[in-house]
Amino acid sequence: MARGGHDRVIAVQHEASGLRAWIALHHLGYGPAYGGIRVLAYRSEADALHDALRLSRAMTFKCVLAGIEGGGGKTVVMAEHIIDRHQAMKALGREIEALGGLYQTGPDAGFTAQDRIDLSSETRHTAQFFSCGELRSGGEATAEGADHGIRAALDFLGTPEVKGISLAIQGLGSVGLALAKRYLAAGARVFGADINADQVRAAEELGVEIVAPEKILEVPCDVLAPAALGGTVHDLSISRMSTRIVAGVANNVLGHAQQAELLRQNGILFLPDFVLNAGALIEGSGYSSTGREDWTREIAGIGTTMRAILDRADAENKSTRVVAEQMAMERV
Repeated sequence: MARGGHDRVIAVQHEASGLRAWIALHHLGYGPAYGGIRVLAYRSEADALHDALRLSRAMTFKCVLAGIEGGGGKTVVMAEHIIDRHQAMKALGREIEALGGLYQTGPDAGFTAQDRIDLSSETRHTAQFFSCGELRSGGEATAEGADHGIRAALDFLGTPEVKGISLAIQGLGSVGLALAKRYLAAGARVFGADINADQVRAAEELGVEIVAPEKILEVPCDVLAPAALGGTVHDLSISRMSTRIVAGVANNVLGHAQQAELLRQNGILFLPDFVLNAGALIEGSGYSSTGREDWTREIAGIGTTMRAILDRADAENKSTRVVAEQMAMERV
């Protein structure tokens, strides 16, 4: 905690439901901590805690660089211990409610629509995602922000037009599918992969060219967008990539931070995830705090921030991740 600068870390247990979770609040200096609930099987409590600590720290960077008055938080739930999921989510909701608004949460990997219903029955502190008065998924808001960041990177590389480029998306869930729709509509060629057959069918119907999941990171393309779970960009996968840009649409796409430098050495531009995928956070936190529904202008600011990171990284001969973290810490 001390090394990471965390304000508070809470161990949550509820014996009757089998709930075992960690709530990590990284920075509370500017307002509430924002961050989703991740429900996954972990090898140990230490692994779960490590995930909560690193993800909550990244959420602080995301908030700061997106201009949000708040810091980072994260909840990780150890799925393998759950006995009664309904009661587990309700118990977690009571724990979040007891924090009195210090923590505003939302969905993350493994968190279902039913989980949200159960959680919301016990706490008011869940972010909503709106656009132009119509309720929409956080995936659409995330894809909108990622689109602005990717276009900024393409422009930086001298390709201002999206029409005719190729985009490969790893993970065709709510974010990946929404991103595919945007780029297909703009005239791009889109490749995609997912282990979920229903999501693959939905993407194929849109015109996405389906690739085997184990091959998607090797597809020759202009932009590679990992939009599934984190850690898929590592030494081995980098050595097999044939792309100009790796767009961090998922959280923590790098196996470790040093791989941003390896990408740079390989001539691949890396778009840090905690900058690129902030669209849903901007929309959800903004609506929760003000009631305003249209955050189009603020989400478009992701492109402006990304361009500033790319320019500074180029001028200072550093990786984009290092520069993005420096910019975030300067603002903190």
